[in-house]
Parts: sequence; structure tokens; C-alpha cells
Amino acid sequence: MRIVQILDTLDMGGAQKMQIFLAQSLQPLGIELTVVNLGASSDSELVNQLKSLGVPVVNFSFPHLFSPISFLRLVGFLYLQKFDLIHAYLTYSNIIGSFAGRLTGIPVIASLRSTKYTQNKYAFRKKMEDFSLQHLAWRVMANGSAVGDFARSRSAKTPVDVIVNAVDLIPALPEEERNELRRELTADAQRPLILSVGRLTSAKGFFDLLDSFKIVHAAAPHAALVIAGGGTLKENLLDHLQSLNLKDHVFLLGARHDVPRLLAAADIYVNSSHWEGTPVSVLEAMSAGLPVIATTVGENPFLLSQDTGLLVPPHQPEKLAAAILSLLDSPQKRAELGQAAYQRILKDYGRAAWSRNILALYQKLTPKANEYLAKIDFAATQFERQDK
Repeated sequence: MRIVQILDTLDMGGAQKMQIFLAQSLQPLGIELTVVNLGASSDSELVNQLKSLGVPVVNFSFPHLFSPISFLRLVGFLYLQKFDLIHAYLTYSNIIGSFAGRLTGIPVIASLRSTKYTQNKYAFRKKMEDFSLQHLAWRVMANGSAVGDFARSRSAKTPVDVIVNAVDLIPALPEEERNELRRELTADAQRPLILSVGRLTSAKGFFDLLDSFKIVHAAAPHAALVIAGGGTLKENLLDHLQSLNLKDHVFLLGARHDVPRLLAAADIYVNSSHWEGTPVSVLEAMSAGLPVIATTVGENPFLLSQDTGLLVPPHQPEKLAAAILSLLDSPQKRAELGQAAYQRILKDYGRAAWSRNILALYQKLTPKANEYLAKIDFAATQFERQDK
């Protein structure tokens, strides 16, 4: 079976993390996976990881949605390669991949990963994506129940399949290595370390997080906040934290390729998003056994149900600060929430179940998926052993 995955960009984010997860899950089964990048050619960490897994990465740069030469080249490539299935992620990919699929006769799965369309100024692009979801894609995949409801409101009669993100368990660091990393991040291994990971965009609510940490700092001056992620708002966030006199207490790391190590070094994880789908970062924090505080957006209320975390409303820094302080004041509560989160991941969000769901979706569009379903548990077990 030959699958082509199309993405808008190969800069690391939640969709791209799941691309790596998909490659790691499908390659051991003998499925041939190719990744098409519609953004600028990239030598990113994601590209390096894909190549190390033996996954070809092909670039078709689309500087604009309507780039006729790039589109014709892409259609020709898809036709000649005789793929069994196109799996598209993100807006450009959903639109371009769906049109290309109809022209080549290759079934297309479009994907939605959020409960909100982010930019009002891109209203025409949203209309094009809605048209693609409703009339061109064969099916739509949503990465959580809340996203599934949003997808159904946009896809009309096109079927929506909900497949929630999954993650591997993140092992603890040896104490010496953990302390060394904590010193590297904040200069003091003994400081309570609060971590947040995500692209520095308006969706992630990082200005709210800084405002909340101003309140936290007044009550717990030894605590440190570390934010990992690249994005367009870095300079604005730096200016804001300086205006709050938090320069020596908040650390913006930029894009990092060692997020599992950061999670293993932290004490508390915070998601301050204004809107979300199923955030991979929250799942990763849970898989590291961290207590999580998150806003009540997207799939967060479901992920942190069953006493696996604390929920606060978005856009309310005071309530976010109160939740952070409640965990700083109670190591026992942190340990209980962290353990409950870890057990939830172990039970409900593992690689084997996710891979089986993906292949069951593929099976709806190509009978070639049948032969691979029986291999999933063995391949997932082998991967987990290698990872250890």
C-alpha cells in the first residue's frame, strides 16, 4: 500500500509531530509512505527525522493557493506514482490535495485539527476549504470529539472520522541529568519549573500566561516559567515579559527539538490556549507524568476529565494563576494528578490503538489496508522495545 501525506509546511507543530508518529507507526508494517511539502523547501528537524525513517520528502512550493505550475507538477507526480491514498493535513493541503485527488482519481482524506478557523482575513480560503471538504474529499478526519463536531458543521454530507491523537510514554530522566537540564534552563535546579510548549501564535494564549505568571511570581517568587516554541510573536512576548519585570523569571527558549526532555525536567505543565483541537503537547505532558493545567477549549475538557488535570476558562489569567499556585503549594496534588494523567495515556492513547484506527479509516477507501491490520500490535510492541 502506498500512502502520500501532504502538509502545508514541515516546520514543527502538532500536525507535524503526528506526521512523525504516523511514519513511525506505518513504516514497520511495510506500508510505503511519502511526504509532500507545500511550503518552502526545508531542512528542518522534521525532515531529518523523516529521512532517517526512510520516508521520501518531496517539495512542491505553493507560495499562493493558486500556483498553477506547482499544482500541475503535483498532479503529475501523484498520477505517475500511483498512490493508493492521499492523506492531507492543514488548509492548503486540504484544498490542493482534494482537487488533485479528484483529477487523479486517488481517494483523499482531509484533516481538521482545531475547533476554530484562525484568521478572518482568510475568509476566501475558508470557503475554498469548505468546498473541498464538502465536494472533493472522500472523508474528513478530526483529531478529537470537539473537532469532530466542528468538522461536521463544515463538511456537509462528507463523512467525518474522529481519531484522537496518541503519544508514546516519556521516560523519566536520571536525577543528575534532570538537575543539569533544569540549571541550563533557569540557572537553578531547585526552582519550581512551569513549562508550556507551542507555536508562539495568538491561538496559544501566551500573553495570558505571562499575565498570570506575574500574579504567580508575587506569591511564589522562586518559581520559573519556561516557554518552548518558535513563532511570529516572540519579540512581542519578550517586550511584554520585560514590561511585567519578569525577565529573570520567564524564559523563551524558541523552537526546541528535545521537548520530551523538557517535559521530564518540569514540575507543572500549562496550556493557556484560546482555541485548540486535541493538543499533542498536553498529551505529551500527560505521558511524562506531569500535572497539567489547561483551558477549557477543544479536547482539553475530555483529556483532563477523570481527575487527570485542572481546567480553567480561557482569557482569565487570574484563574490560571490560582490553579498554578494551588499546585505549587501541594506537591502531593501534583504527584496524584501526574500519576493519573500517566495512567490515562497508558490506557487510552497508545500507539497500537491509534494505528489500528488509522488503518481502519484507510480500509474504508482502499482494500489494501486489510492485510496490514493484523501486523499492528506486533509492530507497535517492537517499536516500544526499540524506543526503550
